[in-house]
Amino acid sequence: MRQLRRVLVATGAVLAVATTLVAATPAPAPATAPPASEAEAAVEPGTIVQEGGPLTVPAGGGPVTTRLTVTLPSGVTGPLRAARVSFKAEGDTWSRPGEQFTSTCSVNGGTSAPCAWSSPDPEAVDGTWLILDLPAAEVPAGSSTVTYDITVDVTEGMEWLSRLSATLELHDATGPVARGDVALDIVPGAISARHRSSLHARDRDGVLWQYDATGSADAPLAKRKRVGGGWNVYTAITKLDRTTAERNEGDLVARDRNGVLWYYDGNRQVDAPFKPRVRVGGGWNVYTSIVGLPGGDLVARDRDGVLWFYEGRNTSPGPRAFRPRVRVGGGWNAYTAIASFGDGLVAHTATGRQFRYEKSDDWHPSAPFEPRREVGGGWNRYTALTGMGLALDDPSLAARTADGKLFVYGVDRWNGNSDPYRPRPAGWGWNIYDTLV
Repeated sequence: MRQLRRVLVATGAVLAVATTLVAATPAPAPATAPPASEAEAAVEPGTIVQEGGPLTVPAGGGPVTTRLTVTLPSGVTGPLRAARVSFKAEGDTWSRPGEQFTSTCSVNGGTSAPCAWSSPDPEAVDGTWLILDLPAAEVPAGSSTVTYDITVDVTEGMEWLSRLSATLELHDATGPVARGDVALDIVPGAISARHRSSLHARDRDGVLWQYDATGSADAPLAKRKRVGGGWNVYTAITKLDRTTAERNEGDLVARDRNGVLWYYDGNRQVDAPFKPRVRVGGGWNVYTSIVGLPGGDLVARDRDGVLWFYEGRNTSPGPRAFRPRVRVGGGWNAYTAIASFGDGLVAHTATGRQFRYEKSDDWHPSAPFEPRREVGGGWNRYTALTGMGLALDDPSLAARTADGKLFVYGVDRWNGNSDPYRPRPAGWGWNIYDTLV
């Protein structure tokens, strides 16, 4: 009996320990929702859409506007923090073109304010080329949409940038809430007035008129402006530099009937393009053609067909003079017309074949041009031909037909095609003029 009692006591102790162990083991926790950060990550971000696709920005053509429409996820009430659009370099990572851009931004149709462009130091920031800073934005009550209207203006000559693209991400206090692509296509714009050339024409009464290039292909030249009378005393007139539509920069020389060459310094005044003339010297009636070149140089062909080069020399103060002439070569009497074109010349024969002489890379007064190359035929239909510099393209030629129609020929500056031409009608009635320059 005593032995049975010991067994029952031991058994009870074991059961008590087991019960205590079971009570001490926690019950499995019920299933719960994932942490808040994981729930937010599972929500798809909103979208940023550039209305109309990539914005075409004409370099030097003035500001253009693009709109970004931001659609936010449900429950996002903002505000949106200031953001940066970071354009990545696809080519020249060492350039810092940010200072060539200006922009304004408005949010939800509000007042526009300047938005800053910048270009980080490429030695300090790897791969980021251009940065546009966007302002913070409030989300309108009861709405899930925010709009940014952004103007973009880039200076002339920056069309080499071509396509710029970036991915924009917008944030609120909790993190990213919208994402989308932004792109700009930088293209050639209209040539600014300070670069657009002007064309001069002398009528049979000796009055000289000025036609400024407009930069428009539909109407390449503006209405004429009277320069002055008395220009019929000259048998040759040529420009040493391109005169321009804005400031009348550029000089001119003219030879009178006695063979004296006169210098007209550019006056940089809208209503008076040239200063009073200054005598250069006599003996210039030995030449059958005198053609000025950009930068102040001059070439002249004598009656034997020899071309001579006169290097311009600045004798400041006062107009340029010329260094002693240097012989270029013979055979130039094969041409019925010679005109400046870019940094060199074009010349055409009586049969209408035109040849181009480009400025030599290894320049020397006795060899200023590369060997000639033919660029086309049919030029004997024109009775007057002159270089214009920047009219529609770089460079340009003005050519007049026998019935008085004027054409401006330009080279496409950006497609890599170095051969002319794309003719643009520039008017009629030009046979009232006996000289184009």
